[in-house]
Amino acid sequence: MLVVMRTTLDIPDAMYRRIKARSAEEGRTVRSITLVLYSQWLGDSQPEERRGATRRRRTAKPSWFGSVKVDKSLPHDMDSVRESIAHHHGE
Repeated sequence: MLVVMRTTLDIPDAMYRRIKARSAEEGRTVRSITLVLYSQWLGDSQPEERRGATRRRRTAKPSWFGSVKVDKSLPHDMDSVRESIAHHHGE
């Protein structure tokens, strides 16, 4: 199991905007790019993340998650939704 260390870096705003924009263009996260750069600097062949050693952290679901029931017999197209909102808003 891989232990992950968290840290905070102070990066100039203009540089971070450029990093964020370029990473988005490539469909990558800033985190993944940072790991690649650190791995290259250390002389590693590939970052540990790419070796499949990390696990994604699960976020806790809200207590109400899954408790809402949807009536599938009602129409759910946008026009029907708007009509329902208008009808109930007028009451």
